[in-house]
Amino acid sequence: WGELNARGQSGGTPCQFVGHTPPASRKKAKAWIRCVLEVVKCEPIAISKSNDHNYDPGDKQHYQNTIRLVTGRKHQVRAQLASLGSPIIRDTLYEPISGMTLESLEDESMEELMDDALSRVRVPKEAIGLQAHAILFAGVKAKARTPWWGDGKG
Repeated sequence: WGELNARGQSGGTPCQFVGHTPPASRKKAKAWIRCVLEVVKCEPIAISKSNDHNYDPGDKQHYQNTIRLVTGRKHQVRAQLASLGSPIIRDTLYEPISGMTLESLEDESMEELMDDALSRVRVPKEAIGLQAHAILFAGVKAKARTPWWGDGKG
């Protein structure tokens, strides 16, 4: 990983690798699949309340990230970012458990907080703030349009 971690050291913020270790108890994590992602770019953005997306950004700071999945599955990006306390906007499935990890299950004092958070978990009914910027399939590359939250300039 040393060589990969060195990426990004010149010209901007260093890249960050994110990965959680499986809990010691296999009973609590039966189907653990290791996920490592690379945060290549993280920039603060402004989201306008006046856009037609029905999202109220409030006074929260939002960030637009470029992420490269190193290992794991695509949906794990949502879980990993939420576990770091940085959930994707409108992601009602992972936002309630933001900041909690499987390691939290080992701490009995977290049990009530975890139960409360899990009671608020819902499948998103609106588009979440996650979009692939480009897809390469069979040698054809397709680039995405501007996402629903805008270009980040407010």
